[in-house]
Amino acid sequence: MKDLPQTMKAAVCKGPGAALEIEEVDVPRPNEGQVLVKLESCGVCYSDLHLREDTLPDDFYPRVFGHEGIGHVVAIGDGTRNAPAIGTRVGLPWLYGTCMDCKPCRIGSENYCGDQAARGVQHNGAFAEYALLEVGFACEIPEAIDPIAGAPLLCAGLTAWTALNRSKLEAGHNVLIIGAGGLGQYALLIAKARGAHVIVVDRDPAKLETAHGLGADATIIAGPDAGKAVKKAGGADVILNFAPSASVWPTICDAVNPLSDVVAVALVEQPVDLEMLWLIDGGHRVFGSSVGTRQDLIDFLTFAAQHPLAVHVETVPFDQVDDALNRLESGALTGRLCIDFSL
Repeated sequence: MKDLPQTMKAAVCKGPGAALEIEEVDVPRPNEGQVLVKLESCGVCYSDLHLREDTLPDDFYPRVFGHEGIGHVVAIGDGTRNAPAIGTRVGLPWLYGTCMDCKPCRIGSENYCGDQAARGVQHNGAFAEYALLEVGFACEIPEAIDPIAGAPLLCAGLTAWTALNRSKLEAGHNVLIIGAGGLGQYALLIAKARGAHVIVVDRDPAKLETAHGLGADATIIAGPDAGKAVKKAGGADVILNFAPSASVWPTICDAVNPLSDVVAVALVEQPVDLEMLWLIDGGHRVFGSSVGTRQDLIDFLTFAAQHPLAVHVETVPFDQVDDALNRLESGALTGRLCIDFSL
């Protein structure tokens, strides 16, 4: 580690609602079980925006966000076993580490571990020139995946992939995607690649136009009659909600076919009017899905290397990361943003 610089640039949040400031900080040194990664790219995610705007305990700050990072291993902690070799391109996703001992961890569902740690939350993230990675959670990035287009796959793409995988999706099924932002676009492309008929609902005509260009079989403007329009188009066997609003629930209830899967992905805090009789008469399953496991990520990156997912990814310079979060807050983006550390 003698050749590593002593300091690096990092985007630091110092308090709730505070703009991220580019500062010179110490380069972290990997301990046993860790590697140090030099970042090439990092996606800018809505979760980063939520973290910036949330009121969190005083001891949370200062904090470096970022959990869609891609870079190369440049140092390995002393005594570390089974580490990726120096120079290996790896991903730095949301899941930083888990207890590895609870039932969810033992059955391969570590994304539901009650003691999980997230990158950019309990540990500093990838809005920095260098970041630490736990060896047990290191995932090599396939050569076919470009680091800019590939960075948002580590959270947005993985979340869409896992939600679809947890459903009973089969070729020929009708998939309803509510919310045509980045996650919805990844879900659309994955579902189409798996032989589904895809219907997209959104309140923004520009996002519906983007969804149509990506291959959506039908696009419907959100509103009180959207569910009936979905039903007229064949109804929905699988529904993925990426819209952070309880107001979509009537659309879901109107749109479902018998024996449908309704997968909650967006962070909706308000209750919805879920009727037991509706569940019983329709035989529906309603469940949540959160990011993905290490194996989910490996499987998804293998899929993405074979089926390039043409979601538009716009690059931004590292020193404009706070402006990028402001653009996310505006709601006007139709694709994803990604820091390019070479700019």
